[in-house]
Amino acid sequence: MATASRISRSAGFPEAAGCFVLGFGLFMFCRRSDFLPYVPVTIIVAPILILRFSRVLPFLRSSLLTTLGFVLAFNIALWGVFDMGDPALSLVFNAVRSTMIALLYALPYVVDRAITPRLGKNLYTSLVFPAAVTAVMFLASLEPPLNGTQAKNVFATAPLPLLQLYALTGLWGFVFLWSWLAACVNHAWERGFARRPTLAAALAFVIVAGGLFAWGGLRLLTAPEVPTVRLAAVVMPAEEGGIVTMTQVFEDRMTSPYEPTMAVIEAMAAEAAQGGAKIVAFSEFSIIVSEADNDRARAAFSRIAAENGVWLALPYAWVPETGKGQNRHMLFDDTGAIRADYQKRFLLGLGDMGETAVFEKGAEVIQTADSPFGRIAVSICRDMSFPRFALQAGRAGADLMLTGSHEFPKGITLNDPYRSVESGFTLVRPTFDGITYAMDPYGRVLAQMDKGTGQPGIMFADVPMKGVRTLYARFGDWLGWLSVAAILVFAVMALFARRQR
Repeated sequence: MATASRISRSAGFPEAAGCFVLGFGLFMFCRRSDFLPYVPVTIIVAPILILRFSRVLPFLRSSLLTTLGFVLAFNIALWGVFDMGDPALSLVFNAVRSTMIALLYALPYVVDRAITPRLGKNLYTSLVFPAAVTAVMFLASLEPPLNGTQAKNVFATAPLPLLQLYALTGLWGFVFLWSWLAACVNHAWERGFARRPTLAAALAFVIVAGGLFAWGGLRLLTAPEVPTVRLAAVVMPAEEGGIVTMTQVFEDRMTSPYEPTMAVIEAMAAEAAQGGAKIVAFSEFSIIVSEADNDRARAAFSRIAAENGVWLALPYAWVPETGKGQNRHMLFDDTGAIRADYQKRFLLGLGDMGETAVFEKGAEVIQTADSPFGRIAVSICRDMSFPRFALQAGRAGADLMLTGSHEFPKGITLNDPYRSVESGFTLVRPTFDGITYAMDPYGRVLAQMDKGTGQPGIMFADVPMKGVRTLYARFGDWLGWLSVAAILVFAVMALFARRQR
């Protein structure tokens, strides 16, 4: 405990207060907000200051104030992001969701504050914080109720060569790397930036990050040229009469006007085919039908694929008058035969709020189909927020992942893009009210399209017909599990150190 005491006395109230205000203030800019700009680099800078703040206070006070800081930061930054239709319901939903995420982010700082001061001054203690952050984020990604992987792509703030780290470790490499940077800076800071500990921490980080950057650059330089196929990503227009919010769909079980909507699907598929597309992929909820019209709609999709001679990937949903329906993604070949019939697994909602109120969860299995253009996998929107789920496609040898999406609220960044680098497939995400994009297995954006709210569009892209196999696809979340094990070891070491004292 002597180390903790020295660190606490070395920082006065002005420094602690400054770290709190600046750290959590900057942190609010690292996520999507309705009134704050998104500044990716803040996910690297803010933890340095927050970690300093959490370590200069006694354990109980540090834990409470750090948790309070995250609760305030998330509730302010994410205030009103989800409009649930009713002001009171929106307030409750946003506050509960933001607070749950805040508690998740605060936990690694509490773990670090409990363990690190007990382990002494050696550089290896800088590994406690990144292991804690990675372990917590990884375990939270395994299953809801939180909204997918809370680490998300905010941690993937890096140039393209360094983004190749995804192929080795998945998202967890970035969670660990940038958290380790915060710990290395604090290792030097707590020792007054004395020459020896500062150089040791800086050299360790530069060697690791520089080596990964060099490997990533070499991977890009040696990437082979492969044949491509022309694909069209189709974003449907808003319903006739104006925008229909997803809240209305969920609460009122609204369906699309069948004939007009199917006519639009048919026209946009024909336009895509005339543009040379061999694969036509639509956005999520392209049409929502009643249970009575379900078979009729599926027959129409088959006919549209055959008449245009295209492989058609079409997400749609059906809802019954009572009970729960299904959110599905169908893949038809150019003869109209069904090649995949997938039901969305990870629904956005809590209990009887959101998608979970009207749709059943699908089986936790991603479907693939062999085509003349490579092996095609299909998923829907939020499914790609779960790395372990997307990993199935990489292990199945998928070359192309089609994930129709409907963002709610309107997306302002590429959503879950680096699943492509992780699992080695090209990811195409036709997105209603968000950014539609195609990204190859090396993280290179082949095409993107950002339409206004409810506006239709077709994005054409020539995409590779062959993916790549990655270490992450083979071994999965090895760094996540290693971080969990490391924290357990550090905790035991801290316990023994305390007993010895």
